[in-house]
Formats: sequence, C-alpha cells, structure tokens
Amino acid sequence: MTSIKSIMPKIAGFFGLSATIVLFLCIISSVNLSPWFSWTENWLSELAGSFGDRPIWAARGLSSIIWNLGIMLTGAIGIIFTIALQKSKLLKSNLGNFSIFILFIDMSALFGIGLFPVTLGDIHILISMVFFVLIPTVLLFIGYELRLLFGEKWWWLANIFCFISICSVFIFLFNGAKAVSEMVALSCLFLFLIFLSFNLLKTNQINKKG
Repeated sequence: MTSIKSIMPKIAGFFGLSATIVLFLCIISSVNLSPWFSWTENWLSELAGSFGDRPIWAARGLSSIIWNLGIMLTGAIGIIFTIALQKSKLLKSNLGNFSIFILFIDMSALFGIGLFPVTLGDIHILISMVFFVLIPTVLLFIGYELRLLFGEKWWWLANIFCFISICSVFIFLFNGAKAVSEMVALSCLFLFLIFLSFNLLKTNQINKKG
C-alpha cells in the first residue's frame, strides 16, 4: 500500500509546476493589459498601481486584480509545495529542513507582495526586499542538499542560478533595470523549481542517502 510519505514527492512536484505556471501567466496577462508598462522604467509591482492609489487591490483595474491575486495564488501554491517537500522527508538533515524553512519564508513573502500591494507603500517594499534577498539563499541551501539526492549537477545548477540572481538583486537594490532585474531573479528561482518538480514527478522512489 502506498504511504503518504512516498507520494509526497509527486505532490510537491505537481504544486511546484503549478506555482510556476500561475506566476508566469499572471505576469504575462498583467503586462498585456498594461500598454503603459516599461520593463526598464517600471517595477513589476507597479502593475498593481502606485503609492497611495485607491482602491488598494484594484488601482489599475483588471491588471491590478490579476497581478495581486496571481501573486498571492503563486505564493500560496508555493507554500503547499514546501510543506509537501518537508513531509516527503527527502531533505532529512538539519540543513535540509532549514533550507525548506527558508523557501517557506520566501513563498510567504511572495504571498505578502500580493496581499500588501505597492499601493500601501513601505510595507510592500520591505516584503519585496525580503523575497528577492532570500532567493539566492534558497538556491544555495536547497541546491547543496539536492546534490546528495540527485547528484553534483544540482549543486552546480544552483550555483549558476544563485550567481545570476545575486547580480539581479544588486541591480534591483540599486534601482537599475527595474522590472528586468526582478524578472531575472524570479526566473532563476522558478526555473530551478521547474527542474526540481519534473525530477520529483518522474521519480517513483527516491533512495535517501545518509
């Protein structure tokens, strides 16, 4: 009889892919509904409005609603992904559990970006910074642990994505390429989750080492 723990990797894989699909559909839809939007002059969060705009969650009409709800849904699905990954006991070391916890915090911050949109000001900026700064940490920690399960290539893949995301975060913090830098950092995290999710889905049984 199949145990709950044995199917958790596939559940995690399903939700990891779902979160990625929702995120990119949300971004594409919101940008298409915002002809004024510039990838170099605007932040992605500005798809929801500007500081002080009202109503808070629908300042720019449908694009704002899609953006805020899409980001919240992505974060919520991402949280479910982290819970399923933890329940699978694949990353059983203390560092593995801590890496999942960091990913949980990051996905919670992503949910917060939609819950507290840019129209609310400082709280949105703080949550956004937490999310983007945690991305390279998540990649490094989980990549280091996954090398024990799936091989050294995961460690190198995580390092590559981590390096790219760090460069992007610096641009983000110093007000550089704006939405482009945010999109690069987002892509690094969620492309890594795509690779991980496919690996979880196609694996019937993962032999844990250690």
